[in-house]
Amino acid sequence: MKIKTDQRIRQIDIKVAGAPVGILEKKAQFEFTYHSDAPIPVAAAMPTDTRFYQHGALFPIFEMNIPEGFIRHRITEKLRKHIQVDDMLFLALQGNSGIGCITYETQGIEQENVTAENLSEILSWQGGADLFEELVNKHLLQSSISGVQPKVMVPEAPDKSGFEETEKGALILPSLIVKSGDEEYPQLAINEYICMQLAKACQIETPEFWLSDNQQLFVMRRFDLKEDGSCRAMEDMAVMQGKSTNDKYRSSYETISKVLSFYSSEAKADNEALFKMLVHSCMVGNGDAHLKNYAMLYDDIEDMRLSPLYDVVNTQIYNPADTLALNLCKSKIFPERKRIIDFGKSIGVKKCEIIVDEMADQVRDELEKLVDYTESMDADIKAIILENIHRSTTRTAIKVHSVRKYTKHN
Repeated sequence: MKIKTDQRIRQIDIKVAGAPVGILEKKAQFEFTYHSDAPIPVAAAMPTDTRFYQHGALFPIFEMNIPEGFIRHRITEKLRKHIQVDDMLFLALQGNSGIGCITYETQGIEQENVTAENLSEILSWQGGADLFEELVNKHLLQSSISGVQPKVMVPEAPDKSGFEETEKGALILPSLIVKSGDEEYPQLAINEYICMQLAKACQIETPEFWLSDNQQLFVMRRFDLKEDGSCRAMEDMAVMQGKSTNDKYRSSYETISKVLSFYSSEAKADNEALFKMLVHSCMVGNGDAHLKNYAMLYDDIEDMRLSPLYDVVNTQIYNPADTLALNLCKSKIFPERKRIIDFGKSIGVKKCEIIVDEMADQVRDELEKLVDYTESMDADIKAIILENIHRSTTRTAIKVHSVRKYTKHN
């Protein structure tokens, strides 16, 4: 990314799937104006029938990919001596590399080609230098992605990606998300890998993902990019509910279901998928399934579907007293069997009891296959998951207590 201005960014041209649709401006408030011939809206909640929108904060659809933690801090430290760092600059830096189909063109900000990375080399890295730090330094300014976890987006070498070759000189979109851990959340990569493998075992749709050989990096391929490298529109559930990132914990799983019932072209199937995702989160002890970790994908706004599962870890190994991210039946306490099943029935899912029991068996079986991974962790993720399964498959809640180390010899 080349920054050829020291002036604060106040106006950005907005495109959707390559088509110009309007102008975003920062005045006393944020203002967005559609072009008179805008072919498609930027978001379901901002139809082109209304040409002018005004908001005190950045519109949720534009805020969706603004980095929150690690990446935001690193970009700020790198640029604050040279230019005003604010949300408009983060959008300008995003260019066409953000998740979804919205692109941002800004005077004085130019995208440039960067060297693509080889997936196999990332996964097999054995060098003395910190590969993640190297990737961050190299791809920092094109890594506009939400979340506080240390992560970076990198372009994958076309001959290894499965995508068609790009034209010579064309920009290669970052298609891989590489995640690491930190002192506060150690072994986060292997944690996420285990939880995602358990989701696959339950036949929950997931993106492609990998764990590096040294177990330090979790790598996921973006699911908003099609095989030819073109994009699919994506709106997370915060955007769908008109909420800011700051409100990502202020909602309920029932409300997510209502969004699916209103917008999804296959609401019955997507509500069942939501139910299975929530059951999985309860079983693996994921207390961070907030609004930004569920999303809708679409090529046509009339054909929206729930996205694959993503960003799932066992948070209870870091905070044993952790709760659900959102309300479930008016409570954030991890639920016992009855509350999970009541939720499933309330959103029209059939045979909830059978689904829960089958998922419990699938998770147990997969944990046995993953024993080498679970036992390599300092925290006993396997014991916590087994206790969560017990809670979610018995008829009454049990008190959370310390359990003995579970090993493959038990």
